[in-house]
Amino acid sequence: MQPDLPRRHFTVDEVLRMVETGVLQEDEHVELLWGELVEVSPQGPLHSVLIRRLTRQFLQAYDTRFGVDAQLPLSVGAGSLPEPDFAVFRIPAGEDPTAHPRGADALLVVEVSVTSQRLDRLKAGLYAAGGVPVYWLLDVEARQLHVFREPDGERYTAESVLQEADLVDLPGLDLRWRVDALLA
Repeated sequence: MQPDLPRRHFTVDEVLRMVETGVLQEDEHVELLWGELVEVSPQGPLHSVLIRRLTRQFLQAYDTRFGVDAQLPLSVGAGSLPEPDFAVFRIPAGEDPTAHPRGADALLVVEVSVTSQRLDRLKAGLYAAGGVPVYWLLDVEARQLHVFREPDGERYTAESVLQEADLVDLPGLDLRWRVDALLA
């Protein structure tokens, strides 16, 4: 058992400098969460298939009215730069090529959980603190969609658990999808 030792927390700017200077590689399986670099598992085939399919669905639904990022950084605070499976956001006028989209610009953030349910549930606090209004956790194993709404500090005050036959509203659109359309 490792003793609880003091830890050095990092900021987003420090980690981005580490990437720029080659200390960290862009393809390393880590995310900056709560000021710490957290190892994330590589994607298995099922996760990859779902990401490809959902990418097509999100791009078709949101077309050019909103930005849709797949597995790219989302700025949610000075100490966290998660890479959610999907982020749908308003495209600001004069998009800044030196900054990642911010949680406050997002309409929706989605994590597809095949083996990462525990970490993805913890990330809800990051997304709430970052101002993300709606967070979906797609639990592939349980075949459920957890919908988090109404961020208040580091938590969401509303959570619904939807089953396969249930319908979910797409934020910013007059469109609903069945939950089973999100699953393999």
